[in-house]
This record gives sequence, structure tokens and C-alpha cells, in this order.
Amino acid sequence: MKRLFIVHGWDGSSSEPLIAWLGKEGKRLGFETTVLDMPNPASPTIDAWVNHLESVVMYPDENTFFIGHSMGCQAILRYLQAPEITEAGGVVCITPWITLVNMNTDEEKTIARPWLENPINFSQIKKVVKRISMIFSDNDQFVPLAENKDLFVAKLDPAIVIEQGKGHFAESDGVTQLPSAIAELQKISG
Repeated sequence: MKRLFIVHGWDGSSSEPLIAWLGKEGKRLGFETTVLDMPNPASPTIDAWVNHLESVVMYPDENTFFIGHSMGCQAILRYLQAPEITEAGGVVCITPWITLVNMNTDEEKTIARPWLENPINFSQIKKVVKRISMIFSDNDQFVPLAENKDLFVAKLDPAIVIEQGKGHFAESDGVTQLPSAIAELQKISG
């Protein structure tokens, strides 16, 4: 059976509209779907989020798939770089980032700093994950499109989808469903 794990972003939850919708769609497609609530989402840490994924996923294999949003993408990639993980089916990243802009408070900068400064082992991830798709918006207020897209293309060679006018894919941007994410999931798991 194919398993799907959905990871929300910074200050998110399993009940936010897009994340909940992705969970329903995963189930509709026949995936054994788990929509996670990550620990301390208002002040996320790499260790807490990666450890939570380890405790829930337990045995990743070619039938294990992930969808992440924003920092959820970072958590998934950091989880998959662990040397003991040898295989995963694929990942769909919605607005993944290596660089961020428009962090306004010292608290936001402090929370983001470890995620921005601790490198991700992309070569290990490429060995583990068969297929990766990344979805960006052309007007994301936090994730500069060209810089992040180019970096991920150079490091992971993912399939790229660029949506028009979806902001950071949040409810406040009017995004409660994202058919392209489900289409990409079907492509990587087919």
C-alpha cells in the first residue's frame, strides 16, 4: 500500500484548509494518508520536526510519499537525508525554500536562522528519493522564485511547476485547494 505523509509549514496545522484538502485528496486516491501536526509550529526546530517525522514514518520505502508546504518541505528533505534511510517513493514540495525574505521580527529571524544556515545534504537525498516535484508561485512574498527554483534545480533536478498569483499558498492568499499538487503526486507515484 502506498503511504502519504503531509507536513504543514511554520505556524501551520493539519486543519488549515489546504493541508486538510490535500489529506482528503490523498485518501481519495487510495493512499494510506497521514496529515501531521508538527511539534511547536509557532517556533519550529529542525530536531523536533525531523524527530517527529522519524517517529511517525518509521519505515520509508519505495511506496512512501510526502507532500510538504514551506518549512514542511525543509523538514521532509532534512528527514530524508539521514544515512539510515535508503529509499522513498517521492516528494511534492509546495513553495520550498533555501532563502527567505520579508521576515520582519527578530523572533522570526531567530527561528528561521538554523533552517537557513544548516546545509541540506542534497546528494544523499538524490540517492534516496526517486522523484521530486516542486511547486512555486510567481508572487510568493517570502520565497524568492528565481533564486530558490534555480538552487533546487541545480541540486535536485526536480520537476518544476510555477503557479500564477498564489502567494505563499496560504488561506490568506486565497489558496484552499491546489490541484497541481495532486497532479504531481499522481505523476511521482504512478
